[in-house]
Amino acid sequence: MRALRERVVNQLMRDQGHLCAYCMRRIPDTRDVERGFSQPLEVKIEHWDARSGATCGAFGALDYNNMLAVCSGNQNGPTHGKSKLTCDAKRGDRTLTVNPTDASTLSTIFYTEDGIIKATDPVIYDDLDILLNLNCTKDAVLLPTERKMVLEAIQEEINSEIESSSDPLESCLRLYQELLDIEDEKPPYIGISLWWLRDFIEKYPANT
Repeated sequence: MRALRERVVNQLMRDQGHLCAYCMRRIPDTRDVERGFSQPLEVKIEHWDARSGATCGAFGALDYNNMLAVCSGNQNGPTHGKSKLTCDAKRGDRTLTVNPTDASTLSTIFYTEDGIIKATDPVIYDDLDILLNLNCTKDAVLLPTERKMVLEAIQEEINSEIESSSDPLESCLRLYQELLDIEDEKPPYIGISLWWLRDFIEKYPANT
């Protein structure tokens, strides 16, 4: 059974580019000792349609399409307060509307320049902010800060190309496609990079 679980986890990680399905951290999570994590943290199998829910049933619990690879959600971190839990660890068995495998539930998601994840759909936003706690800033859990660092790196790359007289639209289109083409391993927090590049492309030339 352990060997089968490992095969499923490894396949899920490959399918997801070694990113947590919810927060988009690298999995396995290898945060260093200085931040209170002494070893890589467990990768868990999450069932989007919760196994204890009325609609899942035995088949849904075994359905690969109902499975996601997720991070530890800080359950094994240096502190264990509930406010520091994220992803599956925070969600528990509560019903989610947002589904990482269903693009229609992701279409209203956007980010701020500070790395906060939001959504114009209030139900989706509650899922992100409350049920999954994806804007957690407690202790070693600094999701918005880490997203902001990724965003700033993308912006710096585009700005440097603009300064070298490159066409900003062409640069954004190229980088956007390069990110989409990565299968494994994807860059952590790739969602904010794709959002910003797509937003720039759609608003060009108003944002130049």
